[in-house]
Amino acid sequence: MLPFKAIRSAIARGLKAALNMPVIEMNGGGKMPVGSFLTYDFPDGFGGATGQPVITQQNSKEYRRETVTFTVSFNSYADLTEDSVENAMRARDWFKTTGRELLKDTLDVIVTEIGEIQSRDINIGEEWERRQGFDVDFRATDVVITDLSGWIETAPIQRSDLIEH
Repeated sequence: MLPFKAIRSAIARGLKAALNMPVIEMNGGGKMPVGSFLTYDFPDGFGGATGQPVITQQNSKEYRRETVTFTVSFNSYADLTEDSVENAMRARDWFKTTGRELLKDTLDVIVTEIGEIQSRDINIGEEWERRQGFDVDFRATDVVITDLSGWIETAPIQRSDLIEH
């Protein structure tokens, strides 16, 4: 199984520490932070496996490994456009350096592409919500472990009493 909670936590905590601002799940409920903050979302879930699975057996367990891809979308919110752009740039830089290494070394998650920063401003009533966003594509290995203990390893063979000549 893909370690979804660990991936999400590593991204949110890493960005929060690097940017020194709240990083929250988009549409996650709860109150909106005051001031600048970053949101993340897994818009398409996790893609299907690509290529052929690698199946190995160790002791009494079967390991099925498949490569999966997924995208995480980020939005930087701020009162001023320039602050929103700068925060998005800093978040993007984290994925180029510290974040790339952290995810690779701890979770075997690879950053495959970092999208460009785009204006994602929206008008709500008479006010504008200033936000800049970008997407990051990832590749990871989904591992499914099956317990093989209890399977038949030997079978009794009985000899027939009938002998033909």
